[in-house]
Amino acid sequence: MIICKVLNNNIVSSTDEHGREILLVGRGIGWNAKSGETVDRSKIKKVFRMDNPTSTDKLKQLFLEVDVEAIEAATQIIDYARDKLQKRLNKNVYITLTDHISFAAERLKNGIQLNNALYWETKKLYPQEFAVGVYALDIIRATMGVQFPRDEAGSIAIHIVNAEYDCNMTKTMEMTKIIQSSLNLVRYTFQVNFDEDSLNYQRLVTHMLFFAQRVLENKMNQTGEDFMYDMMRQQFPKEFDCACKIRNLVQKHYDIELPDEEVTFLCVHIVRVTSGKEKLRKLEEQ
Repeated sequence: MIICKVLNNNIVSSTDEHGREILLVGRGIGWNAKSGETVDRSKIKKVFRMDNPTSTDKLKQLFLEVDVEAIEAATQIIDYARDKLQKRLNKNVYITLTDHISFAAERLKNGIQLNNALYWETKKLYPQEFAVGVYALDIIRATMGVQFPRDEAGSIAIHIVNAEYDCNMTKTMEMTKIIQSSLNLVRYTFQVNFDEDSLNYQRLVTHMLFFAQRVLENKMNQTGEDFMYDMMRQQFPKEFDCACKIRNLVQKHYDIELPDEEVTFLCVHIVRVTSGKEKLRKLEEQ
């Protein structure tokens, strides 16, 4: 590989076999190096290939502004997340997570600590991503010598969720609010504490995750015909009423009218998570 540009002592740009720009990070990789020289491969710690030139330019700008330790910490966290979650992550997470870690470390140095308002919701709704966030605190301490507060595990988890579903931070936080508000409606209506380890609860949360995404994108399931709608209303009136409360919540806060199909699916999952075996068997026989 040939150096196209030296960004600083620890970062240079080059091109891959297809002529696309890549960023090479490693301690001292740019020291006394010049454009046109061959890259010292022994110094390459990480190769960054973004999906488009705009993302590459953003990453270059960010890398010029942050310490190499923040880059190393974010990279280790993302690699760990991919390994543990076995999911594809949007490459923009290199930008957003590195920026977050660098800014959070700077805040701590200045004695500024912000509470994460969605900490508990994130811990409950995204337990696997939250576990990554908890482990990330150890990576940051080992790499940067900074002890982040526990709240930051939730913030890092949200960045991972963003990368999983190709969302931005604002959208993910809004999705989390929709999910939590809906789950609270179910809890209040049935006066129950969910078994959060149960398969039915996990199914409900997964459904609510994609439901919230559809709400924010205003892309609702709608075929124009739903034969189960009336059946659910008649046979499961309490669960159906709860689903309608969620419909009203969405209408009130997002000015979106849920089609009957969405209400039906909500009702089905509410039945699963709140009802006994007899009702579930009754549902499955229909």
